[in-house]
Amino acid sequence: MNNYISLYMSLRSKQIVRVLTGIGPFRCLFLLGIAAILFYVFTKVTSVWVLPMCYMLMLWLYHSNRKDKEFLYLRVRGVKRLFTTEYLLLGLPFIISGIIAANYISLPVIILTAVVMPWIHSVKYRSIVLPLPLLYRGDLLYRRMFRKQVLLYAGLLFLSFMGVLHDNINLYKVCMTIWGVIQGTAYMVTPLKHELSVYNNFGTYQLVLVKSGLRNIFITMFPFIVLMLVLIHDAEVILFCLVLFPSTILYLWNMGMARFSFETRIVMEMYWLLFPLPMFIISITNPVIQILYLALNIGLTLSVRKKYRHIWN
Repeated sequence: MNNYISLYMSLRSKQIVRVLTGIGPFRCLFLLGIAAILFYVFTKVTSVWVLPMCYMLMLWLYHSNRKDKEFLYLRVRGVKRLFTTEYLLLGLPFIISGIIAANYISLPVIILTAVVMPWIHSVKYRSIVLPLPLLYRGDLLYRRMFRKQVLLYAGLLFLSFMGVLHDNINLYKVCMTIWGVIQGTAYMVTPLKHELSVYNNFGTYQLVLVKSGLRNIFITMFPFIVLMLVLIHDAEVILFCLVLFPSTILYLWNMGMARFSFETRIVMEMYWLLFPLPMFIISITNPVIQILYLALNIGLTLSVRKKYRHIWN
């Protein structure tokens, strides 16, 4: 059994190295920073049930969605002991943070969770396709993004409602800005080769992108605007919405064009962090920047058009 465990852990370590190599050094540092922040936060937790609940939720999601259980049951004897060993290793950060925080009562619960979890059967669930009749049908990337982020959208809408209800306009503005940022991630997808060939010409793709932005942004912003108009009557907030709408259109237009200018997703993400995202936020605070944003988008559009001119020849 010990040989099985050592061999399995060796394979797992090689998988982790391969995954980290695939995502690149920059994202590894980013994930490492998030993990360090979470570990620091956990060392300050004094509540008895916070650490066990976080560990239990993480472990249950991992155990329910892992794909190697059937293979291991067929090939390995005492597979539940192997799972227990792996889950105890995964629980080490929680155990160490509990020791640092002197939260000793949570430690037996964490260990017991690692021992019991291999005996729990996976929960199978079915995803329901959410109908989106109001969104623009010609933009599948945006519809896909909205289906993935619908819970986040509902959460931002609820926070906006609470902010408006308690006269916290800044929370309302932050929620609308966050949703604007999220919308741009719909186009952070590396395109297939000659994807533009499905359109009659470059102008058709441009028209689809603009129509999608106008309709989708208005539809998703409409509930926020209704909250603002029903509960408050602030000219500053109305002006903010009027500025946010064209800024978001320019932001989505830039992302829709830029995805055809880069070959890999990593480069696209770096470009998103360095240019479209800062320009979007600056254009909200200073509407004059929208003129510069429009000029840069026109230049990017002409560059993409020249790059893919051969498709329609």
